[in-house]
Amino acid sequence: MAKICTYCGGEMNTNAKFCDHCGKPFEIDSNLPKSSIFVYYIDAIKHYVDFNGRCDRKHYWMFMLVNLLIVSGFMLIGLVLLSITIESILSSIIMVLLLMISIVYSGFILFPILSISIRRLHDQDRSGLFLLFNLIPWIGNLAVVILMALPGTPYDNRYGPYIEK
Repeated sequence: MAKICTYCGGEMNTNAKFCDHCGKPFEIDSNLPKSSIFVYYIDAIKHYVDFNGRCDRKHYWMFMLVNLLIVSGFMLIGLVLLSITIESILSSIIMVLLLMISIVYSGFILFPILSISIRRLHDQDRSGLFLLFNLIPWIGNLAVVILMALPGTPYDNRYGPYIEK
């Protein structure tokens, strides 16, 4: 079974200690297929304090998709439980419990989102400070989404080597 690099997704043989594509050391052997969206989510969680390097569009958007599915799942469960227990003490308890779960999850996912977003900007040879555009309501948020959708630089840049797709 081939190893899959947690940084660039490149496959190498099982004897390799470093990735030929990005030069980073291998950290895990992945049993999941390379196309599984959960591989990208788990990799982003594992590298939550790694603000250096690059992250391509696929890794970023797959992570965000899984994150959206998790948050939507919480909301759906909350709506179903609240519709069943309308106007009771139990509904108040459920609302408080779901609020606490969402606060804990938001705290848990904050650093992975910051890390992968900064690495995504690095892939375009931009500073992570571009995330401060999010402080500008509406226009700044739209600008950051557009930046995240743009392709990375097709050559080595100051943040790391080019990640071949």
